[in-house]
Amino acid sequence: MKHLRAFFLRLFAGFGRGRREREFIAEYESHLAMHIEDNLRAGMSPELARREALLKSGAAESLKESMRDRWTLLWLETARQDVRYALRGLRRSPAFSITVILSLALGLGASIAIFTITDDLLLRPLPYPHPSELAMVWESNQHLSLDNTNLVSPGNYLDWKTANGVFQSMAAFNDIRTVLTVGDRAEELHGQEVSFNFFPTLGAHPLRGRAFAREEDGPGSHPVILISYRVWQGWFAGDENVIGRKVQVNGAPRTIIGVMPPSFYFRNRATDLWEPIGLNPAQDYRKSEGRWMKCVARMKPGVTQTEAQADMTTISRRLESAYPSFNKNWTVNVERLKDSLVKDVRTSLLVLLGAVGLLLAVACANVANLLLARYTSRRREMAVRVSLGAGRWRVVRQLLTESIILGLAGGVLGLALAKWAIMGLLALAPKELTEFATVSVDWRILFFALALSIVTGILFGLAPSLVTSRLGLTQALNNDNRSNIGGGSRLRAWLVAAEVALSVILLTGALLLFRSLAGLQAVNPGLNPANLLTFRVTLPKRSQSTQFFQQALEGIRHLPGVKSAGAISYLPFDGMAAATKVDFAGRPPAKPGEELIAVIRTVMPGYMETMDIPLAAGRGFTAADNVKSAPYRFLVNQAFVRKFLPSGHPLDNRISTWMDSENPFGQIIGVVGDVKEGALDKEPMPTVYYVHAHLDYSRMVLVVRTASPPLQFVDSVRRVIKRMDPLQPIAQVRTMDEVLGETFSRQRFSAFLLSGFSLTSLLLAAIGIYGVLSYSVSERTREIGVRISLGAEPAGIVALVVNSGMRLVVGGACIGVAGAIALTGLLKSLLFKISPHDPLTFILVPFVLAVVALVAAYLPARRAAHLDPMQALRAD
Repeated sequence: MKHLRAFFLRLFAGFGRGRREREFIAEYESHLAMHIEDNLRAGMSPELARREALLKSGAAESLKESMRDRWTLLWLETARQDVRYALRGLRRSPAFSITVILSLALGLGASIAIFTITDDLLLRPLPYPHPSELAMVWESNQHLSLDNTNLVSPGNYLDWKTANGVFQSMAAFNDIRTVLTVGDRAEELHGQEVSFNFFPTLGAHPLRGRAFAREEDGPGSHPVILISYRVWQGWFAGDENVIGRKVQVNGAPRTIIGVMPPSFYFRNRATDLWEPIGLNPAQDYRKSEGRWMKCVARMKPGVTQTEAQADMTTISRRLESAYPSFNKNWTVNVERLKDSLVKDVRTSLLVLLGAVGLLLAVACANVANLLLARYTSRRREMAVRVSLGAGRWRVVRQLLTESIILGLAGGVLGLALAKWAIMGLLALAPKELTEFATVSVDWRILFFALALSIVTGILFGLAPSLVTSRLGLTQALNNDNRSNIGGGSRLRAWLVAAEVALSVILLTGALLLFRSLAGLQAVNPGLNPANLLTFRVTLPKRSQSTQFFQQALEGIRHLPGVKSAGAISYLPFDGMAAATKVDFAGRPPAKPGEELIAVIRTVMPGYMETMDIPLAAGRGFTAADNVKSAPYRFLVNQAFVRKFLPSGHPLDNRISTWMDSENPFGQIIGVVGDVKEGALDKEPMPTVYYVHAHLDYSRMVLVVRTASPPLQFVDSVRRVIKRMDPLQPIAQVRTMDEVLGETFSRQRFSAFLLSGFSLTSLLLAAIGIYGVLSYSVSERTREIGVRISLGAEPAGIVALVVNSGMRLVVGGACIGVAGAIALTGLLKSLLFKISPHDPLTFILVPFVLAVVALVAAYLPARRAAHLDPMQALRAD
């Protein structure tokens, strides 16, 4: 039995598990039959002979378990030896190890960072129970060229709630800015007005206290609020007695009735305060108000988005028939909540995810090339090991162990780089991403990093190890046959060509985005953003707001270094605007659904001059216009004139807009230049400007033109406001350049990241070209020595080496251009006035790559041209 167990141990150590067990069973049955035959010869009965043989041989399953245990221990011991041997080998080649680990860290770090952000925004479910049931419900009017995510009419919303059959509940909310005052501390916060069923619809519950009751959400004053966990900790130091605490919100008394959990947010993580929206089901909002709120709904279990859309479309048609003057051409759009949050950044993230995958592929190809070069230097060692009895798969396992160790080391360093990269990415990221993102590295990301590191180690190590393991002893010991190691040289050339192809794709995408970004930055916004400071002031009440803003602007204008100052209700490019229909005196009223729609903004005198918006005709507002008793007067932009007054003199017209309870007609006194609306890639919309006294807002954005960098004046303007009211805060202090920059932050985010990936891949490709040609020169040392001895000129040697490298580059570039043509169409939504197949870009990228490749190829070529012929002929 001792010999039998030793045989099975060798058997388990030498073959795959399934094969070993099959051979074990065959061998066991052979030995068992031999023992039975011996017992039969000894005169035993067949049953007794078999029983005795089983007792002597042992049970098959027991033997198999014993062999499995021994094989497991042997496997672990062998793996430990492989790891120790690999670590010793890597320590002996520190330059090689560091180069490989850094290359992998770049690719893995970028991959982990992009995956972390993508996981949070696209893959991870929202933090609500059954988040797939949640949807946003918008109004839409394609006839008026409005997008499908327009704000909602309170009147329509109230009808939707009672008429629909697809939603469990529908809740209203509206984003607001409020000033919270506690004692001598006052600060403007982001808040939300919500209906009483808002939190139940989301499945959210306060951490302390309670949510709003039905009777607190209706007409009349209900002075209750909920606060965020952040406010509870920062303003009240986590006081457990905060429930019932009296505070002031916009100058009015409020009672805190609840604190939301730290993880709760809805569409904006900066929200700190919630108060009732106060809709009155008995009020006809279609006569008194427009569309100004938003709606979130929870679908019934089993209801699909398509079914919900069909039901709401039917309801919108009924409401269009019932209220044609208000709902003509208006319909409903049902959009899943997750989609509504990520739609603006989805394309950018998917493009970056694909780009970082290409970068990781380039890094793997580059490391595989380095490993091939390293394994070439170890060919004698491997051949001797094979000749001494090591199996091919044993050699492959040893080499793969080295690759996996390198992959894990690169993954650990890449994870550290990814943490820093994530912070940088969020700093560059567009506002749409950072408003609701909570990007962090958790166990899921750590598992992804570990798995990616191991898989990467296997991928870049598999081909070189297979090539090396095929090496024969005679071939390896033949000093004159270095260049032929089982296809290794050919494989290295293919890897370099692949690096070049992937680099071309990345460079093409990056150049397209940068040219698009340059085009956006060259667009005239319609104003001069240089040296412009902007900040918002939200007053507690509308009463005397005109007087407050007049005095504030007057004080700011007298500050040293201030050239001019003004104010506007909604700052251009800040994502907010009001719009309504316009009537012309002397014209018949427009038919329902054919109204003339214009953007409405309120300004203080001096705003146009401060923003450097040109006056095309007439005059601007003066202090005499900015009083309640003055006749209504308006400014319009050139887009308004082009669309609504194509003939005749615009100053001869009187208009009225549906912005207030009373909307008297007023004279157009001036035409100003167009200012881009919302983003630089959008056309200006017809715009009507009110003077503040006739459409007063308690919240205004003040703009200040300065003679020097504007942020130097923040403390000065704050002191002016504090002198008027010590508890009046200012908020969202920015330069106009920053405001404009946010409009193309999505394109800038994609362009900078893709450029970083492409430059890294270009560097790795250059290293690969240099490495292949350096190895080629060392392999052809004797040949080059013979050529020089026979009279070859150095220029000819240089051309010989460079040409061999450029063939790889040309082949890879052709493949890359074809791949870029196929893939750059995915960038279409990120481009501005440039085609995804722009010819100039597809000419520039191969040219840049050719220059880099020539430099990388010239260095080893120059070394080859200056070889000493005698030394070359004596080389091994």
